[in-house]
Amino acid sequence: MKRIVMMLALALAVALSSIAANYVTVTGTDVRLRLQPSLQSETLTNDKGVNIHPTKGQRLECVGETKAFYKVKFNGQVVYISKKFAKADAPAAPATKKAVAAADGQRYVTVTGTGVRLRLQPSLEGKTLQRNGVNVHPKKGERIKLMGEEGDFYKVNYQGNYVYIHKDYASVD
Repeated sequence: MKRIVMMLALALAVALSSIAANYVTVTGTDVRLRLQPSLQSETLTNDKGVNIHPTKGQRLECVGETKAFYKVKFNGQVVYISKKFAKADAPAAPATKKAVAAADGQRYVTVTGTGVRLRLQPSLEGKTLQRNGVNVHPKKGERIKLMGEEGDFYKVNYQGNYVYIHKDYASVD
């Protein structure tokens, strides 16, 4: 009986710890994301071999952890970030009617072109958002949630991915 109780308590502790750390916030700048949980591991780079960095303060979904790294989702990829450069957050609170009503004030961009590429960085040289090796293109006239601006790009939340669309191919609603 004690064994069963201890196993249940351990399972509950593991479940609660995973619930309590669903997200991490990046605390450093120019932080390297690793492909494996090791400082000797390759870093996440674009097609030109340039490191891809999350922005300071960016919140990333945490899907696991080791002693020194968080396993996170970044632009649709699972990568590792050192615990020295990120802190665990409490999970986001569920939306309430009041929060949903406040979201009505959210700003959007409308896609004005066809075959528009969504970039993983605010650069024409940045990798594009892909699924199964094929570029993902929003439809002309599609509205996408605006998250901010960086230079000539709008930062948007497209189907759960934080990506960039060039200002020449979108207009703010």
